Parts: sequence; structure tokens; C-alpha cells
Amino acid sequence: MAERRRRKRLNGRLSMLRSIVPKISNMDRTSILADTIDYTKELIEKINNLQQEMELGPNQLSLMSIFENEKPIEMFLRNSPKFNVERRNMDTIVEINCAGKSSLLLSTLATLDSSGLEPQQCVISCFNDFAMHASCSEEMDQRGLANPEEIKQALFRNAGYAGKCL
Repeated sequence: MAERRRRKRLNGRLSMLRSIVPKISNMDRTSILADTIDYTKELIEKINNLQQEMELGPNQLSLMSIFENEKPIEMFLRNSPKFNVERRNMDTIVEINCAGKSSLLLSTLATLDSSGLEPQQCVISCFNDFAMHASCSEEMDQRGLANPEEIKQALFRNAGYAGKCL
């Protein structure tokens, strides 16, 4: 019984590591630990670079050197906002990935509600950025169903982005 509890705790912690570390090559325990160690070393190196630049002073500060090993397209794709709304049968699927800000979850749910959508299942992550995957149903008292593109634009504006979402 004690061994079973120990394994359950270990598997839970490995699952947490797998969800936090961005680059996991394989799902076995050894790979998860090795990739976590590599990621931790990268973070320590970035912290050291930041500390060195802070010692240089504000006139010589160059934050882009922290990301010198990052590929620009990967940084852009990782940080660019993504909003997707599509109808499937009787449900509407909403997917959002964008920069996090306070009260974004509440305002997003209010936007869905004002669009006549009621979330049935929702997976939300606010770890680094804001991510939401929701399956919504249309409210019965809603006369005209909102266009998915209109919902997408409303969510985009709600998240604090100006202009139109592509």
C-alpha cells in the first residue's frame, strides 16, 4: 500500500513536470527528468545573463541577448495570440491562446454569455499565458445564433487587442 502511494505521488509529480516543461522529447520518466534538467539549465543561464546585463547599467542593457539562441519565428508563434471559434453540430468550440491579464477569464466568460454561448466543458491554463479550450452550447432563449467570426472578434477585443483578429 505504501509503495502504491509512493508511485502515485511520483507519477503525479512527473505529470506536473511534463505540463510545465515546454520541450519534452519522450514521455518516459528518464526523458522527462533529462529534459527538465536541460530546461532548468537554460533558465539559469538566462537569469545569469539578465544579472550580468543589470550590472552593466541601463545605458548598456540589451534584453535581446537573453534570447540570442531563440529562433525569431518560434518566439513569434509562441507569443502570438490565437483565437478560434467553430461550430460542430450543436456545439461551438472556442480555443484561445493569448497573453494573460487579470480578470481575463471572467471577462471571456461574460463575452461568451453575451454571445449566447454557455460553456459546458472548459479547460483553462493561466500558467504563463492564458489558454482556454471550451465546448459551448447555444442558450435556448437566444433567437439568432451569433456568427462564429463575430464571436471570435468579440473575444479578440475582450483580450485587449485592437483591430481585427486574422
